[in-house]
Amino acid sequence: MSTPAEELRTAAEKLRKLATTVEAIGHPGLPWRAEECSDYDTGNCPCVVVQGRTSHHDEPPGPMFNVADAETAECAAYIAAMGPTVGLALATWLDAVADSVHDEGAAFTTEALAVARAINSSPR
Repeated sequence: MSTPAEELRTAAEKLRKLATTVEAIGHPGLPWRAEECSDYDTGNCPCVVVQGRTSHHDEPPGPMFNVADAETAECAAYIAAMGPTVGLALATWLDAVADSVHDEGAAFTTEALAVARAINSSPR
């Protein structure tokens, strides 16, 4: 059976690995945001999450990285809000909480453990 600190560290490691991988294939440091795209000819649905330039139609063309197509504006906004920067911050927070757990009887943040368990039970 895992201790709370082990569960927190496992989740932090998993989240950090996923966030780092996604950040590395995009444009590190650029924010994610949701936008609508009306170009159905490209196969994109109306809402996409992008990094880089503001629009598909910016001039001159700048870097852009399509991260995900989303079926609704709400889905796109959520995906953008939970990008790699947030994932790395959550991983750091989970590690900090784990550092404060010295033994199984020690107090720990119930909310942090709930987040860790959700991450640990998710695929990948």
